[in-house]
Amino acid sequence: MEILQKKLIIIIGLACGMLAYSFYSFIQKGSDPQELNTINSPADAPSASNTTNTDVEVVVYVSGGVNKPGVYKLIQGSRVVDAVTLAGGFAPGADAAKINLALLTKDEMHINVPYAAVPAATTANSTSNPSHSGSQDDKISINMGSKADLDKLPGIGPSLAERIIEYRTNNGQFKDISELKKVPGIGESKYNQFKDKISL
Repeated sequence: MEILQKKLIIIIGLACGMLAYSFYSFIQKGSDPQELNTINSPADAPSASNTTNTDVEVVVYVSGGVNKPGVYKLIQGSRVVDAVTLAGGFAPGADAAKINLALLTKDEMHINVPYAAVPAATTANSTSNPSHSGSQDDKISINMGSKADLDKLPGIGPSLAERIIEYRTNNGQFKDISELKKVPGIGESKYNQFKDKISL
């Protein structure tokens, strides 16, 4: 009888031990270690790209060949073309080919849109009097000529050239080449010497 009791006690003890081991294993599995790893995992940590504020603004100054030059705010990552668009687009005469529209904008950036160069021949024609023919290119303008230019005329020396400039400064530009005779020292005979060599 005592042997049977001892066996029963051993069996009960083994059963309790197995039950305690199973319970311990269950507790260990319940505290999920992967959850901690997941939280501390670099993959789930806020990355630089995720923390970058996509609404960060840059301030640029747009000048030159645009319709509305000024200072503008753009979202970081915007291109020069976006800044030009904000500034009203290209103005007439702007040379868009001389600016890199794909360039990324930066804070405090100055975007200067250049104008197309005006040919020298066009500039010369725009200042000429349309009532005269192109032959006046060989003539000296009494309204635009310098002292050295006027000195080249027959019978006009440095002193008379200076008087001509003084006269047009005080009285305004000549409206007719014959008005040169109003300049002291230029009479009819002297005027006839160079009247075919001058223009307004």
